[in-house]
Order: sequence, then C-alpha cells, then structure tokens
Amino acid sequence: MLSIGEFARLAGVSVRMLRHYDQLGLLRPDRVDSRSGYRSYAAAQLARANQLIGLKDLGFTLEQVGVLLDGELAEGEVVALMRARRDALRAQIATDEHRLASIEARLRSIAKENPMSEFVETSLPALMLVQQSVRIKEISQVEEAMSGMFQQVNDLLRDIPRAGPGVATYTPQGEGMIAAAAEQIGDAPVPDGLERATVEAQPRALTVRYTGGDLSGIQQSWQGLVAEVEARGLTPHGTCREVYDVTPFDGDGAGWSVDLQQPVA
Repeated sequence: MLSIGEFARLAGVSVRMLRHYDQLGLLRPDRVDSRSGYRSYAAAQLARANQLIGLKDLGFTLEQVGVLLDGELAEGEVVALMRARRDALRAQIATDEHRLASIEARLRSIAKENPMSEFVETSLPALMLVQQSVRIKEISQVEEAMSGMFQQVNDLLRDIPRAGPGVATYTPQGEGMIAAAAEQIGDAPVPDGLERATVEAQPRALTVRYTGGDLSGIQQSWQGLVAEVEARGLTPHGTCREVYDVTPFDGDGAGWSVDLQQPVA
C-alpha cells in the first residue's frame, strides 16, 4: 500500500487534490485507517489517477471526468463529448493565433517596421462595383464581416471575368460605418444577391501601399495613413478604399499588396 503522500508524488498531483477527488468520489483511497483517518492507495489505482488527470488536462470538467471514468456513457456519447472538446480546442487555438498575429503586428508598429510604402497625394477615379454591404457598429466586427462577404461575392461571381482588382469600401455613418466587399466586372450581368454601386471620383486623396504575407498589420497602416493626413493639416472625407492589387488567391503564391486610399479635404 502507498501512503497518500507517496501516491500523490507518483501520480503527479498534490495531496490536497487527492483529498478533493476523494470527496467527489472520483478517486477514493483503497483503505482508510479507522483510528487515524490516514488514507492508503493501491499501486493499481495509479491507472485511474492517470486517466483522471489526463481527462482534466484536456479541459473536461470534473463532473464530465467522473462520468467518463465510470463508464456511464455509451460509446457514441463518449465520442461526441471528445469531439466537442476537440472543436473547442481548435477554436481556442484559432483565437490564440489571431491574437498572436495582432500582437506581432503591434510590435512591428511600435518598431516602425510596418510594411508600408511612401505616402502619395493623388486623385481617385470613380469605381463601378458589384458588392455586398453591411452596417458595422463595432470595429471588432469588420474583419469577420468583410471576410464572409468577400467569400459570398466571389462565390456568386465564380464564372464572371474581373475588370479590375477587388475593393473594400468604408463609409462613415453616424457612430458606425457601411462596409462593402466589392468586385469589378464591367458591364457583365449582376447575379442575384449582389448590388451595383458607384464610388464617386475624388479630386484629392492620400494613399499608402501595404504589403505583407497576411493582413495582420493593415489596421496599423491605416492608423499611420490617418496620422499623416492630420500631420499635413488635412481632414478625412468620404468613403475610403482598400484596393487589393495582389492577393494570395491570385495563383502565384504571393502575399498581399493593398492600396489604402483616404479621400481628404
């Protein structure tokens, strides 16, 4: 027999946790001295301890661990529970990867290493687009909304040749904005689910080119562009544009080259 301290050392948990597992009925001692109350464990119980700790480390609640250990679920239910936990872990990994990319982009911004070219003051042509649009209230909604809309737009335009690069537009509206994901198809018929839109020509704008393997630094590039607008004594005015001249989906394995265009007055 093993004392509670010896068993805790071999199982890799604290004595306090072993007492807690005992109270919950997850891992009871093999023997409890009636006079001293000392707990003793059998070496064979290490297998259950390992299973318990492994399931707990996977993120299952102690209640779920108890059900799994005691075999109260049918095989299909166990598989469903494991798959649900797997999907939750995948979602958490995706969230963490997004946060990591955001942190790295901010570090590049602090180090002034954002992949931007020189600022250019120019005029902007009118654009004839087909698009989907949505009203955005929170900036945190932009990335998910735009990604989903561009996917739908390109699915609907699958067999229609493009007359120019893809374009995202952002039009201030009160405390929010109208965000649109658009493509240029010239005079081709507009499929159901899309709308035609015209972005007016602008006599004056400040632009900068963003390049990178992903879009994690594009927000910082926009910040740099707007800061430059203010530094020049200008005022942002009207609908701003992102023109996707090069994307990873062009077939040559390239990254992104996006012209950020801010009309000014």
